[in-house]
Amino acid sequence: MKFKIGDKVKFLNDNGGGVVTKIISSSLVTIKIEDGFEIPTLTNELVLANELESFERKRGDFFTSSRAEAPPPEPEADDPIHYDDRISKLRIFRAKGDDKKGLYLGYVPQDQRWLLTGLIDVYLVNFTQYEVLFSLFLRKENGAWEGHDYDAIPPDSRLLLASIHREEIERWSYGVIQALYHKELSDSLLAPVNSTFSFKPARLYRENVYIDSSFLQEKAFLFLINEIAAQPAVAQRAEDEKFDDEVRMQNAKPQQPKEVIDKHKTSPREAVVDLHIGELTDDYSKMSNQEMLNFQLNYFVRCLESAIKNYLTKVTFIHGVGDGILKSKMMEILKAYDNVKTRDASMKDFGYGATEVLIWHSNS
Repeated sequence: MKFKIGDKVKFLNDNGGGVVTKIISSSLVTIKIEDGFEIPTLTNELVLANELESFERKRGDFFTSSRAEAPPPEPEADDPIHYDDRISKLRIFRAKGDDKKGLYLGYVPQDQRWLLTGLIDVYLVNFTQYEVLFSLFLRKENGAWEGHDYDAIPPDSRLLLASIHREEIERWSYGVIQALYHKELSDSLLAPVNSTFSFKPARLYRENVYIDSSFLQEKAFLFLINEIAAQPAVAQRAEDEKFDDEVRMQNAKPQQPKEVIDKHKTSPREAVVDLHIGELTDDYSKMSNQEMLNFQLNYFVRCLESAIKNYLTKVTFIHGVGDGILKSKMMEILKAYDNVKTRDASMKDFGYGATEVLIWHSNS
């Protein structure tokens, strides 16, 4: 049974009840009871209060009345589909790229400033114009498949599957998603989706796997479960109808992160990186001086590693003059690299607050 925030519920195995205040997952919700406490409760231990009262009233009528059985109720008119509160519409950011239309699995850190700490929200993202009906299976330690979730997602929307702790990553690293694309009117019927996803849990402890996309506001580790343009059709319009007996099993593909140094390149082998905190993030008003310094140093190392990996030969880091702490810490870090040397950048181009890092490679 699906519950919504605000539903009044009763406990099946205990007296009392309360109000649903939070949807944690498809099988777990938070209930606020009469004394004000909020307790997590499995959905299979709950029933809607009005349904329980209706059941008890009907049971009483059955035992106290000798009336003939009432005729079956008239069928109700079709109601529009109402989606639960864990579904939200996508916000499309064209400036962030042109991602393929399809079905995605996304791992989104709740703390977007410190991507490697805190809870991770797991979403199934429907970046298509179809409604998607899905089932999610996770593999248990004994090799069995657990039917974890199923639901419907409207077009251009995402559904929160769970909010997980870091120690739960392994459980969410191997699974199968089955899905159906649905439209009220379409020129073709698309084949069902069967897609396996898997990754090493250690990948989610690397900051560079969390990337921007054109359909999520947050950085996320993304799997392309199914590209809709590549999905075969099982039926066409009547005049050119064709059938495909084969339902293809697909392997989900993780989205490749873009190299952080790419947006700073001034030529194929050179780049300029401005480390002023205002250039790196818009949200630093509540950061302490130490937090800002850590943020700058983290970005410095990411850019340096990316430059080395992609065979750049020179990166100019603009650190400013200030009290010199940022430059001093950068120099300490650079001592660990035996394939770099430094020199002051051009004062004409950058003033006093910039350092050039020259990189050479073993195959150069």
